[in-house]
Amino acid sequence: MNNDYREKLLQSKKYRDVCPDTLVRLWAECEVKYKKPKDVDRAVREALHGITGAFLTPAEASECAWAMQSWHAGGRTDDQLENILNKHASTRERLPLADMDALYARIFDIAGRPGHILDLACGINPIYLAVRGLRVTGVDISGAAVSAVNAFGQSCGMPADAVCADLLCPGAIPAGRYDLALLFKALPLLERQRSGAARKLLRQIPAKVVAASFPTRTLGGRNVGMAAHYAAWMEAHLPENRAVLASFETENELFYLLEERS
Repeated sequence: MNNDYREKLLQSKKYRDVCPDTLVRLWAECEVKYKKPKDVDRAVREALHGITGAFLTPAEASECAWAMQSWHAGGRTDDQLENILNKHASTRERLPLADMDALYARIFDIAGRPGHILDLACGINPIYLAVRGLRVTGVDISGAAVSAVNAFGQSCGMPADAVCADLLCPGAIPAGRYDLALLFKALPLLERQRSGAARKLLRQIPAKVVAASFPTRTLGGRNVGMAAHYAAWMEAHLPENRAVLASFETENELFYLLEERS
């Protein structure tokens, strides 16, 4: 009976865009906590509801596809690029494009201009990076976001690709060596799901520098001391093989650049 519930979940149309490893992981975690299959199923679906809230919806994915086609066919302007990035919440919040350009210029001034970027929990951000002439490999548990990045890279001849993988599962990080890894607003979410996950991931990332960010305002836009909270959080979760290279704040985010210890 337990397997029947799990297979139904794995084949669910509602969660078809979620990384399969995530579904299996959540089921295993909830199975330890609950005895009845119905309770396990309910707990997994509640967890998925929270995780998938930031996913591209089917409507957004369709709009994103049209926007990418327009960019490819219509002159490849910054206005068209901004229209693509506006389709997903995680890139939308860093617009306008001039602000994104300024953010990455600041990161590159500190860490150096990277030859290859690893973008973890990437959403559709690799599209922006590729258009700006950077080679990027993304990782996300959203199949829709991964498909959008790969479609853009392949159809437009851009140096962007992505894989659908769960950062809390083994083998999620693509093999290779990277100059810079991005982890925007992801570390606390991972730590909330599994204690010790943030430090473990930071220790394992094969990149010279990791740029991690944290929110500094609530969803309602209030400043309630989140920057100080996450500064202390970052210091407490820093692994032994990384050191703080720099930190800075933008209007809504706190950024840490973490370099490898020699």
